[in-house]
Amino acid sequence: MLPDIEPGDWLLVDPTTRSWPRPGSVVVFREPDSGMLAIKRVRARSGERVPFNGGYIALRPDEAWLQADASVAMAQGAGFGPPIDSDRFGPVPVELLIGRVWFRYGPLHRIGRIRRAPG
Repeated sequence: MLPDIEPGDWLLVDPTTRSWPRPGSVVVFREPDSGMLAIKRVRARSGERVPFNGGYIALRPDEAWLQADASVAMAQGAGFGPPIDSDRFGPVPVELLIGRVWFRYGPLHRIGRIRRAPG
């Protein structure tokens, strides 16, 4: 989620979220492939169409399309592999949602709200 969220950021997550937040929101969820916790931005919610593999996918109820903010070049420049998001694992069901990220409380020089639009 570079540049808005960096390794070492301390995040406040609202776990009471029962449905996908609006597009632009940052969420914590379990990756469908591995079950590992991940942070991504909501790009589309149920009922919306998103481009995928040269066509389009219509998201079903309680699904979202999640994407990383970092480009492949930015992620690799920071020492990471390419971003893993819905372009790889497809739509994410709401059952995998942990919560919405809304505030960074550390480190001190980065305290503040998480923006709804990528930086």
